Amino acid sequence: MGYEYSRSRWYKVQTALFKEDATSTVHTATFRVPAGSLLLDIIVVPEVLWTATGTVVFKCGDTAASDGYFSSVDLKATDLVLGERLQAASDNFWGATQDAYLTTAGRIGQAATSNIGGYMPAAYSITGTITVTTPATTVGRLRMTVISVRGTKVTPVLT
Repeated sequence: MGYEYSRSRWYKVQTALFKEDATSTVHTATFRVPAGSLLLDIIVVPEVLWTATGTVVFKCGDTAASDGYFSSVDLKATDLVLGERLQAASDNFWGATQDAYLTTAGRIGQAATSNIGGYMPAAYSITGTITVTTPATTVGRLRMTVISVRGTKVTPVLT
């Protein structure tokens, strides 16, 4: 039996690069997860620490709770420093910034019929937002990636 390559069209990998600028107070990226998909992971990686004069806070959530996955992450070296990352699928990478959508019981996402253990029966949006109280520099960079998968339908045989 020959090796079969995965069909990458079933995987959806979306990435946003947040770039600090000297004027914007809010940076937002919205990731759309198609209906029938399974959310596999949300990964947040600082590439360069933010250096604004005031506070710089990242949160990740959805329309029901803007910080449902990660809340109040300080991007100026307190919560997430270079070489670290936040990763929703592994409680080893939450950094004490996880919120209600992540549990050590393995849940990822809301405990609702619209999000069942990461399965999305309807289309769903995940947002990443950075709020800067006093923007002044153009140094910081943060990369956020959302990974979901949507397989082919297999119908069980009843006997």
